[in-house]
Amino acid sequence: MTRVYRVRLRAGLLWLVLALIAVLGFVLFSLFRTDAGFPLDDGWIHQVFARNLAELGEFSYNPGQPVAGSTSPLWTLLLVPGYWLPGFHMAWTYTLGLLFLALTAGESFRLGALFSRRQSVAVAAALFTLFDWRLVWAGASGMETLLFTYGTLLLTRIYLTRYPTNVTLRTAKPAVGRVPVPLILGLVGGFLTLVRPEGMVLLGLAALDTGWRNRRDFQTLLKFWGWLLLGWVLPVAPYFIFNYALSGSLLPTTFGAKVSGYADLSPGGILNFLWAAFFQIFLAGPVIFLVPGLLFCIPFLRAKKLDGRALVWPLVLLVLYAARLPVTYQHARYLMPVIPFLAIYGAVGGREFLEALKKFKLPRMAFFAPWILALVYTLWWGLGAVSYQFDVKLINDEQVRVAEWLNQNTPETATVATHDIGAIGYFSGRTVVDTAGLVSPEFVPIVRDQAAILAKLEAMKVNYFAMLPNWYPDLYTQLSAKQAPVFQPQETYLAQFGEKNMAVFKLN
Repeated sequence: MTRVYRVRLRAGLLWLVLALIAVLGFVLFSLFRTDAGFPLDDGWIHQVFARNLAELGEFSYNPGQPVAGSTSPLWTLLLVPGYWLPGFHMAWTYTLGLLFLALTAGESFRLGALFSRRQSVAVAAALFTLFDWRLVWAGASGMETLLFTYGTLLLTRIYLTRYPTNVTLRTAKPAVGRVPVPLILGLVGGFLTLVRPEGMVLLGLAALDTGWRNRRDFQTLLKFWGWLLLGWVLPVAPYFIFNYALSGSLLPTTFGAKVSGYADLSPGGILNFLWAAFFQIFLAGPVIFLVPGLLFCIPFLRAKKLDGRALVWPLVLLVLYAARLPVTYQHARYLMPVIPFLAIYGAVGGREFLEALKKFKLPRMAFFAPWILALVYTLWWGLGAVSYQFDVKLINDEQVRVAEWLNQNTPETATVATHDIGAIGYFSGRTVVDTAGLVSPEFVPIVRDQAAILAKLEAMKVNYFAMLPNWYPDLYTQLSAKQAPVFQPQETYLAQFGEKNMAVFKLN
């Protein structure tokens, strides 16, 4: 084993150990107040798909009803081994989360080294990634967030390493061994698309950048694009065919349901989203302390001494969500993949910031700044653990408890409608009708029309309707006027947030 590989192995083990500490700390702290679980209902949606795939051999939500309802089929496949042993799925899911947190930190390290050529900067970039509490939260969430984040960093690093700004397609190394580099990029982009559909946008940015910088060499460019497209198509073609056969659309039904439910292109809606996004990214975590480093990157970006192409992706992702899915709930989990990019450039510019402090004869500030930053990240990690504990307890107290009541108090043949299908689908053992349209696409056109939703449920002869009152306030009032909920948890702490407990109504 060469020295380079020994160093990489030691670094990988270090990131893995630190990720274990960070994620396991969150999980263990949550166990002081509640059972093991996930901090959002969507984590249980993935578990339902994975369990049905493992036990029934089908990609379905309700057994026997295949559905194109997952935006992350690759994450579902990775969860399947958790069902090969009884009771292993939770441990397996947490293990995947901490593994991809470690891999994400590793890619932050490698990109930090690429940009700065200094190991200290690369280590800082990795640590800023590892201990940002939002990413730790994602690692213990049961979601695909960190798999997607890792994939974006991996694709970015391969592209920037092989095609730096001073290299054209003719002068770049065309292959790794015998495999063309654009084919590798296409494959990574294809698998990234199987994690989240917006992964194809990042690959598209790489294709556009290459096209612009090699626009006078069209023949070589076409060859590059051909290999890139082939690599992308190979993994995504079965997924698109499956979606189209079931729903008539290449994209999953989840995508249409989310867009229909949340898209708001009004100026006020976009501005509200941008402010909320800024708050969640910079002010709800330690990234605000990386701003001096980010600002010190600007002169180097202007002088083209620092490759700024990796910053295009966070900006495009922000615009993409502003146009299609302008939401920042669950600590802005859709925007969490931008955090490592900010951490990398913040570490690179941070070194220049420390050097500037020394030049201005502020050596003590330069000495204590890294320690202050370490303390800030540690304190915010602790606050994140408290937030994670609360989120898990909330899901367990509401969705999981409702699901268990349905399992114990309704006929096995009953159908249950709800807008949060995760825990109810996993624990109730009942056929689920999804009023949010994720696995019941017939609800997508009426996802905001409460009267139409109730009329459709009655026409379908659905037996029970489980809802959060704040989701459907009109329906909650209307149904409560006719009869009291047959079940409603009695947790009192929700009142301070203006929320009410989830309610179950009997419809038929």
